[in-house]
Amino acid sequence: MAVYDAVSYLKCEDDFVIEKVKPKKERAESTADALLSFDEPLKWHLIGILLYILTLFVIIGFAYSGPSLHGAWSQRVLPTGSIKVDQFYSGIASVGLMVPAAALISQICMQFGLLHPFSIAHRVPVSAADLDRMIDVGPMSLWTVWKYSPWRAGMVGTLMVIGAAIVPVSSLILATGNHAPRIRHTGVVGIPVVPSNILNMSSSMGYSGLGPFNPQFDSSKDLVLAMIADTYKGYIVSRKMLLNRTTHQLGPVATLNLTFTPGATYEGVVSFRWEAQCEPAHEDIEYTIGEASGKPKVTFVFPDGTENESSSWDKGGSTTIYMWNDGEKGVSGLPRGRTTFIAQASLMENYNSTRPLGEEGITATNQGTWISRVKCRPSMEWQVSSCTATHDGMQNCTATPGKNTTGLDTAALDALTGYMTAVPWLLYLRDDYSFRMTLEPFFVMPTVAHYERILGVLAQSIVAVTTAGYFGTASVPVIGETPRPVYIVRVHVLFILQALLGLVLVLSSADLLYSRIWNLPFRKATFLTIAYAVHGRGVEWDEGCGCVKSREELRKSNQVMLKYGIDVQNRLHVGFAADVRSWKQSLHYDDECCLHGDAGDTLCFTA
Repeated sequence: MAVYDAVSYLKCEDDFVIEKVKPKKERAESTADALLSFDEPLKWHLIGILLYILTLFVIIGFAYSGPSLHGAWSQRVLPTGSIKVDQFYSGIASVGLMVPAAALISQICMQFGLLHPFSIAHRVPVSAADLDRMIDVGPMSLWTVWKYSPWRAGMVGTLMVIGAAIVPVSSLILATGNHAPRIRHTGVVGIPVVPSNILNMSSSMGYSGLGPFNPQFDSSKDLVLAMIADTYKGYIVSRKMLLNRTTHQLGPVATLNLTFTPGATYEGVVSFRWEAQCEPAHEDIEYTIGEASGKPKVTFVFPDGTENESSSWDKGGSTTIYMWNDGEKGVSGLPRGRTTFIAQASLMENYNSTRPLGEEGITATNQGTWISRVKCRPSMEWQVSSCTATHDGMQNCTATPGKNTTGLDTAALDALTGYMTAVPWLLYLRDDYSFRMTLEPFFVMPTVAHYERILGVLAQSIVAVTTAGYFGTASVPVIGETPRPVYIVRVHVLFILQALLGLVLVLSSADLLYSRIWNLPFRKATFLTIAYAVHGRGVEWDEGCGCVKSREELRKSNQVMLKYGIDVQNRLHVGFAADVRSWKQSLHYDDECCLHGDAGDTLCFTA
C-alpha cells in the first residue's frame, strides 16, 4: 500500500515535515460522507419552534374555554378568576410569552447563515471576499448570499423579519376590557299593571273600566296628565335635553328605587316608539305683514280661517307662539291627537338670522321679519321587548311578543299616544311660563328639527312617568351582570403567531430537504472548519499572506473563486479549492488525523 508524505503548513512559508506513516490495522474511521449527516444544534432549535406551535394550540384551546366578547369569535374572555386585571401585567405576559421564540428564531438565522457558505460554495464558485461577508451573518450579508443563491437569501431574510416582528405582534395577544357574564337572574322594572298595588294608571287617567277608553284630558281628574306636564316642564325649564336628539325607541327609565344592571338584558319589559312627524306648513298657514305705529305686524291665518296677530315689538306679556289643531277636542278643550299647526314671528325688531334661508319651516320676509310655520302629528306606540340596561335606563330594545306574563294595563298604554298632543296644548292654553321664558328665548326662530327635539323631550317625560313604578312593578328575567374588568385574548393574533412560527418551520425544513436532495454538506463556517477547509493545495494565496492586513484589505486582495468539496487536484482533501468533484464515499480519517483513500492511500498532517 502506497504511503503519501504528510504536509505541515506553517504560516505562509513552504516548510514541510515529511515522515513515513504506516497504516494501522485498527483505527476510528470518519468518512467524507459524515459531512452529509445533519447533526447540528439547529435541529434542537427547530424542535423548540415545534413545541411552541403546539403550546399555542393549547393556549388557543384555553382561550376558547372562556366566553366570547360581544359575540366576536376573535376575542375571548380569559377565565382568570380573581386575578388582578392590569394592562401592565397583560403587556408583560404577552411579550414574555414570545421572547424565547424570538431568541430561537435568531439562533436559527445564525445557524443557517453559518451553514450556507459551505453549502453554496459546493455548487457554485464563491469569491473568498464574499465568503468573508457571508459568515458575518446579519441583514447586510443577505445581498452577498443573494448573488449566489436567491432562495437562501430570501429564506434567511424571511426568518429575520419574522424574528424581528414576532415580539411586537405578540404584544397584541392580551388586552384589558370590561365583560358582563351572561348569568340568568331576575330584576324589577316599572310597568303599568292590572291590578296595581299602588295606583291604577288607566283609573288615574279617568277611565271607569267599562267600554272603550277615550281620554278626556280633564286636568281636574287626570292625574297622569298633570304628572307628565310637570315632568315635561321640568325638563324644558332645566334645558337638560333640549339640544339633544332623542332616539325614537325608548325603554324603561331608572329611578332612585328602580335601578338596573348596566349591560344586562331585561326580557319582557315595555318599550315605546314615538314619532314627531313634523314638516313645514308653508302651504297650510298663511300670513300677512302690516304696520302698527311704524312697526311690523304679522297676522297668521290657519286652515280653518282662525287669525292670530303678532307684533314683533309688542311683547305684551303673552306668548307669540300660536297653535291650531284639526282634531276633535275633549271637554277640557284639549285635542285628541291629529295634527297641530304652529306659527311664530321673530321676537326682535329687524331680526337678522345667520340661519340658511332654505332651512325647513323658516321664511324670511322683505320687512326684516322672519316667520316659522310647522305642523306636527306626534304619536307613540308600545310593545313588549327585550332591552339592554344602562345606568339611566334601557336601550337597544327588540320586540319579543309573549315574553311578558304580567297583566298589563293596556288601556292606559294605548292612550299614551294622545298625551303627545294634549300636554303641549295644556301648557299653551294656560299661557305657561315654560313657553314664554324658555322655548321662545331659547328657540328664537324654531325649525322643524327644533320641534322634533321638543317632542322628543315630551316622549321621554311620558316614558319616565309610565315606567317610574307609580303604576306598578313586575319581576322580569335578566341575562347578564354589571361589566367587570377582565383580560381579553385576541385569538386571531395567536393564529398569526402560529402561522409565523409554522412558516419558520416550513422554510427551515425546505432548506434542509434541499441540502439532503442535492447532497450538500452540513458544515458550519467556524474558525476551525474554515482553517481546515483552506488547508489544501488547490488554492494559491498572495505572497504577503495578509497576516497584518485589515479585513477590508483582505477582501479586496482575495478575489480567487472557491468551491467546497473534494479537491480535484488533491482528492484526499475535503475543503475549499479552485475546483471540486462530486461527493463520493471515498475518504475517511483515523484518530491520528490521517486521511485514507479508497485505494489504501494515506496522508497524515503533522505540526
